[in-house]
Amino acid sequence: MAFASEAFANPGIRMTHLAMPNLRWLRLSPRTRALLMIALMISPCFLSDAIGYCVERVFLTADQIAAREAPEAMLAQISKFDVACPGKDMSAEEQGRWAAYAAGQGWSFYPQAGPGCFKPDRNLRGVIAMKVFSVACPTTVLSALDQRRWVAYAADHGWDAYPQAGAGCVDP
Repeated sequence: MAFASEAFANPGIRMTHLAMPNLRWLRLSPRTRALLMIALMISPCFLSDAIGYCVERVFLTADQIAAREAPEAMLAQISKFDVACPGKDMSAEEQGRWAAYAAGQGWSFYPQAGPGCFKPDRNLRGVIAMKVFSVACPTTVLSALDQRRWVAYAADHGWDAYPQAGAGCVDP
């Protein structure tokens, strides 16, 4: 294997040797350099983004401004919890055992999701014959603006509505 430094060039390929141009830096006084730097820093390109945003913000509606807020502000008003329901093939005896276990653990029942459903305090996913899913509901009554933001947020994430759990609840 030959390295590029060891390889001989084909005599048919000739490249002319050009000297690098000698660029002279402008000899400017410190005052002129300072003014040039100020002009570069306060150029129209530098200011156009800030001015453009201010002009755009003047014409935004309250809904559009609220939509630009961080989604964490919306999620602070939402409660997300797991719901466990007995499967359709679960026997009545096993359903009774799960109901007794949930009552013994202090888990509240959640009849909105169906008969025998409850809200566990830990994840029960993977338990055979139990259907477990998440529900996200507003913790307080949302204003009209917050309600529209919540519906848009849930739609953006592809969450289905779950009205039997309450107003504004979704199944994420």
